[in-house]
Parts: sequence; C-alpha cells; structure tokens
Amino acid sequence: MKKYLYYCPHVITLVGLGFAALAALAIFDGRYSAAARYLLLVLAVDRIDGTLARKLKVKDKFPGTSGEVLDIITDLVGLTFVPMLLFARTGLFIDGTAPILVAAASMAASWKYSRKEGFLEKGYSVGAPPVFFSLFLFYFLRLPAIFPTVYAVILILLVVSPVRYPITSLVTTHWKPGYKSITNYLTAIFFIPVFILLHDAPQIIYWLMLTMIAVQLFIYPLLLRAGVIKPVFDREY
Repeated sequence: MKKYLYYCPHVITLVGLGFAALAALAIFDGRYSAAARYLLLVLAVDRIDGTLARKLKVKDKFPGTSGEVLDIITDLVGLTFVPMLLFARTGLFIDGTAPILVAAASMAASWKYSRKEGFLEKGYSVGAPPVFFSLFLFYFLRLPAIFPTVYAVILILLVVSPVRYPITSLVTTHWKPGYKSITNYLTAIFFIPVFILLHDAPQIIYWLMLTMIAVQLFIYPLLLRAGVIKPVFDREY
C-alpha cells in the first residue's frame, strides 16, 4: 500500500485540473461565483502538490511520470486560460479587448512555461512569471475596466520581455522563511475568507495582495539588477 502513497501528488495535480474543468462548465452556465471558487481550489492545489511531491521524492520513485508536465498543463489551463475566460465573460476588461487578452495571455504563459527548466538552472527567470491569476484581485475589488485591462497588457508584455526576475513564489512554489515565500504565506492566511466571501471579503486583503505582487513584478527585478537579491534557485527536489 505504501507505494501508492507516491501517486498522491500526481493525483492531487489532476484533481486541480478537474477543478479547472468544473470552473469552465460553471462559466458557460453563468455560475460565476461557483467558477471563482473552483479556480481558487486550483490555486490551493498548486500550493500543495509540488511541495508534497518533493517531500515524498516522487521524481526518484516514479521517474516515468513527469509531475512537471502535469503541473504545467494544470497551471496553463487552471491558472491562466480558464480564469481569463471568466474575466472575459464577466466584463472585467474594456469592451472589445477580452478576446485579444485571453489569447495573448494564453500564448505568453505557454511560451514562458516552455522555457522553465532553463531558467531554474540559471537561478533567475527571464520575463515575468505568468501570474494572470492575479487579475482576480481586480475582479474582487470591482475596479473600473481600465485598470485590469492595462494591468493585463503590462503583464503580457513583461512575461515575454527580457527582464530578469529572481526566483520567488511568483515564479515557483516555495515554502521557506523570507521574501521568497511571502506571497504563498499571504495566500494561505487569506484563502478561507476569500473562498467564502469572494467580493464581500475585506478589501484590505486584496489591496495587500495586489501591493505584494506589484512589488515582486516591478521592484524585485531592480533589486536583482542592483545585486540586493542574488540569482539563486535553492529549492530541493
């Protein structure tokens, strides 16, 4: 029975993909709150499966199954395409821009994921992490369409840009003390009130998360360039 334990991380990843599929069906049915909750569950899975896989050393136990490939598929579908589809259907973006933004975000994320392994070897990432899921912060804050639209455009450009980013929780899942894991810890702390209340959760939660992500997207590259943050990848597989 013990050997089946090592399948758990892969099963959990696939459950995340299942949540993404349920979210897509909810979007087409017009059940947007349900879709948002399913997508939040995808995010929760993303913060669990990789850590568990490394803890159990699944890569060594089952080298024939690529957890990285499963993770990329789930991330692309559940953390980029389906969320962007939800934002498009709910009018988050300026009229007429949604189809372009959904397509461009999906292409940019796919391009970035295809280059992931090379970045990890260097200790830094070229181009911003494809954190299109962060547009949920604008969705929950109900800000005017101009703000999420401009943010989405800037994020797409940053993802395909040559700007170097330090390896943080925005790039890959870390659960260590310090700046690298701060987004993960904030996500864990705020997950339950956000999952239950969605738009009615205290807005300070969303503003705090948005500020933290903005710092990592726009300030961290400057700190890396200045040598304040060193290029290193210290996650153990």
